[in-house]
Amino acid sequence: MNKKLIIIVGVIGLALFAYFISGNSGEKVDFNEQVRPILNKNCLGCHGGVKQQSGLSFLFIEEAYEAAKSGKRAIVPGNASKSEMIHRIKSTDPDLMMPPSQEPLTPKEIEILEKWIDQGAKFETHWAYVMPEIEEPLNIDAYVEENLVKNGLSFSEEASKETLLRRVSIDLTGLPPTLEETEAFLNDTDPNAYENLVDRLLSSQHYGERWAAMWMDLARYADSQGYQKDRLRKNIWRYRDWLIHAFNQDLPFDEFTIEQLAGDLLPEPTEDQILATAFHRNTMTNDEGGTDDEEYRVAAVIDRLNTTFEVWQGTTMACVQCHSHPYDPIRHKEFYNAYAYFNNSVDSDLSSDVPKKVLFSPAQKAYRASLKKQIESISDTLSDEYKAKISEFVSLKAGAVPIMEELKGDSSRVTRVFVRGNWLSHGDTVIADTPDFLPPSEYSKDRLGFAKWLVDGKNPLTSRVIVNRFWEQIFGNGLVYTLEDFGTQGVKPENQKLLDYLALRFQNEHDWSLKSLLKEIVLSRTYKQSSVVNDELLEKDKYNYLLARGPRYRLTAENIRDQALVASGLFSDKVYGPSVKPHQPDGVWNVIRHVDRWTTSENGDQYRRGLYTFWRRVSPYPSMITFDVPSREVCVSRRIRTNTPLQALVTMNDPVFVEASEALAERMMTEGGTELESQLKYGYKLVLMKEPDDKRLEELVKLYHTSDGAMSLVANVLLNLDEVIMKS
Repeated sequence: MNKKLIIIVGVIGLALFAYFISGNSGEKVDFNEQVRPILNKNCLGCHGGVKQQSGLSFLFIEEAYEAAKSGKRAIVPGNASKSEMIHRIKSTDPDLMMPPSQEPLTPKEIEILEKWIDQGAKFETHWAYVMPEIEEPLNIDAYVEENLVKNGLSFSEEASKETLLRRVSIDLTGLPPTLEETEAFLNDTDPNAYENLVDRLLSSQHYGERWAAMWMDLARYADSQGYQKDRLRKNIWRYRDWLIHAFNQDLPFDEFTIEQLAGDLLPEPTEDQILATAFHRNTMTNDEGGTDDEEYRVAAVIDRLNTTFEVWQGTTMACVQCHSHPYDPIRHKEFYNAYAYFNNSVDSDLSSDVPKKVLFSPAQKAYRASLKKQIESISDTLSDEYKAKISEFVSLKAGAVPIMEELKGDSSRVTRVFVRGNWLSHGDTVIADTPDFLPPSEYSKDRLGFAKWLVDGKNPLTSRVIVNRFWEQIFGNGLVYTLEDFGTQGVKPENQKLLDYLALRFQNEHDWSLKSLLKEIVLSRTYKQSSVVNDELLEKDKYNYLLARGPRYRLTAENIRDQALVASGLFSDKVYGPSVKPHQPDGVWNVIRHVDRWTTSENGDQYRRGLYTFWRRVSPYPSMITFDVPSREVCVSRRIRTNTPLQALVTMNDPVFVEASEALAERMMTEGGTELESQLKYGYKLVLMKEPDDKRLEELVKLYHTSDGAMSLVANVLLNLDEVIMKS
């Protein structure tokens, strides 16, 4: 054999050796993409966080490598043939085969597991728990286009000016543009007209209302405390005022977070910062006769913990109260480490010896200051008696606002593990600490330290979770579809590069400014695309996850109501203040014992925006519930949009929509000219910012004549058009 042949044989031999020791394949198995789904589906039910049969768990790495009770090792890294796991999944013996009560693994799944073990059985960290990194930052459109090209798609053309105007107005303020705003924008020839429009919308006082409405679902905001009696919380609306003001002032999101979770613990906190802590006083409270105060205090603390992790970490902590997480690496004890951060707070609804704070909302304070200044300017012209009456009015107290307070010194509570989640069965004592699957906290062991840890740049979840929430509000779907679950059972992002880019931008370049983040999104080519769909898009991207077209989905309950009121001219644009009671069918509150009566608001308050509607948990406002507003007993990250006949019955027959139809009809006849077609065009433009085409106008004319000239019926149809109920 010559030297050349010997070398060739040697090279082949080395290649074959490398091939076999690497799991019979040169291709490395991806744990997160290939192995984890197999384990989650087939193994963790019995060998995970809830159960560890035979002392084996595949959830925590150190346990997966240890010998089970049988003395055998399920996984021997580097050697699949000696791994009991492989023997069991290949076995045909009913007493040995795994999984025992499910379909056996496919040959492909078994091959993946064998290769993975032979390659060293490395457990990789779930993508969401790794800090986002972008080597060369691009922009929103570049990341979207990269994904589109991979899937054989391209951007759609830009939407019309009328469509963009309505879309961005609703997205940023929750309200459609007025006729005057429409004309101004359509006639604006400035190349920066659209950006100028965006800036104006971001500075609108209605911007804060729109985003407060979104946050109220997360805060489980309600004007009552829940449970059977569902007693009223008459001053909790001041927290809603704080929210609106915070969004309007573009309070940086890190401060927004800290103030809501721990504003009372800041050095020399302002009234606003203390008021913000009402976020966690939205928990349900039961003080009915025969209840145990401690039981419901514990329930409130657990709710605060679960809500905080869902809102800021996209993590489902609720199940860890009773056992380790079934799918994510969170141990049972770690739930109570986190619980300790919230356990030292006072719930003044349950502790009558703790005084309630008297606070004013930002709007109240501004109004009182203005009024006081006006009074001082005319003081010389007023009688002493009148001055005294006015002075008493100006100094009126705002009323008790439920807030968070912290126990100190000897009154501090000790936290213990609840055995199997039972608050009456106490286990080991624990101290406040963060879960091991995330970077450790370097802050104080109280709510303030926990809040600072959440918005620390080292936390990989917070910025991802938050930008995903705001993206979903704009596009209808999050980049991670499961807003509430960034864990291993959540849906993986369709475009992780884009998500990570936005997360890093939000923290660093935008410095936690939500207005800057939203402006970047709505100025993108991705956002400005037409939402018109074709067969190719339906086939390749039915739900628009790839973003090859603009967003199109049904508006929220609040949007639909507010839009009808704006078009009709009934809308009250008053901002801030107590909850109001618009028209509601008689008897709705009769399901609750010992309740106040629902008295319809007057003087225009019945036509205020939907977010101001009085919200009673046991009997929430019916028309909004029909359009999927949650009852707000618990935090809800994502409203699931439904499509039912009841929704059409609401928009056709609910007193609010009937009144709006009548008022819109009157506007059409008094403002739309003397000719029928002119009036119909005017009404159409009021609701859709554009005139109808000839075919639609013909249909509207026909409808008017067949309904014996009932313009209110035509107006009702306009408010029920698919284009009006949908955002496109």
